[in-house]
Amino acid sequence: MRGMNVDRNRIRSGLTVVLLALGAASCGGDRADATVDVDGTAVPSRIQIATASVGGSYFPLGTAIAEVVTDNVPGVIATAESSSGSNQNIRLLDAGEIHFGMANAAITTSAVVGAGEFEKAFPVAAVISLQSSVAVIVALEGGGVATMTDLAGQRVTTGPAGGGWEYFVEPIIAGHGVAWDDFQQIYESQANAMELLKDGTVDAVFVGGTVPHATIVSATATHALEFLPYDSGALARIRADHPFIVPVTIPAGTFEGQDGDLQSADSGTAQLLVHADADPDMVYLITKTIYENRDAIARAHPAGREITPERAAMDIGVPYHEGSLRYFREIGILPDSLAN
Repeated sequence: MRGMNVDRNRIRSGLTVVLLALGAASCGGDRADATVDVDGTAVPSRIQIATASVGGSYFPLGTAIAEVVTDNVPGVIATAESSSGSNQNIRLLDAGEIHFGMANAAITTSAVVGAGEFEKAFPVAAVISLQSSVAVIVALEGGGVATMTDLAGQRVTTGPAGGGWEYFVEPIIAGHGVAWDDFQQIYESQANAMELLKDGTVDAVFVGGTVPHATIVSATATHALEFLPYDSGALARIRADHPFIVPVTIPAGTFEGQDGDLQSADSGTAQLLVHADADPDMVYLITKTIYENRDAIARAHPAGREITPERAAMDIGVPYHEGSLRYFREIGILPDSLAN
């Protein structure tokens, strides 16, 4: 069964790459030549931002970022592209298939040093830090899954194929005493995963993104859900080895049917990435545009509220591009740990 999942996921991941490549081709010609001059800076006339699957927070946040870039950088049209998420976006940046990509810092920290499943050090850099990514695990109420340990032997969606969710899902599960092979991993987008949960095809779903998660809100309109709490002792043990996983309390009533406070965790801050060799002046301009228009992004999606002076240049183990560092230094929000 697990092998069948791998084959299906390779096909699905490959289709996403093809779609992104077709989108690049539709821009017309060699992208290296398709630029506009913006006050002396050469900027791609068509900017692609790879996000994640529809249903999570990456895609709408990426869409909001694309809109502010389009609205504020003369002659530039930016678009958000659906993808399977962080892992694939890092590889697409390396291959030159996209201009920018969103990724979870838990995954990027491994990519930039060639650790984990990354076969080399990938030349990507952070542009700006965005929102936290709170991982919530839900099941159908009365379905027999009410705690983390109940996941053993169950069918559990653990994110889209190629998204790299295993970088934070596996430590969370293992920290609660459940081995990765103790349950059947199903790889689906968040929107599809919730549909599978509602019809009983899977037993539990990992949902990541900004609270309140749109897919959970939608599901609670028709189904009673069980919210699986994290164990505080387990979280302390997990954090000792994975400092990007931070405890988060979701207040009671955030979701329909959530009667008490829910102990959860930020499984890694989302960041906008760019190729490390990108033109510093272009990256400076895009960073400045996003930061100065963060209120417009927040109006378009709640995740934009986390683009703050305290979070935009967070030091969380991923190097920032020199163009971004220059902007953050100019406006005085660069933390001391990155100042030199």
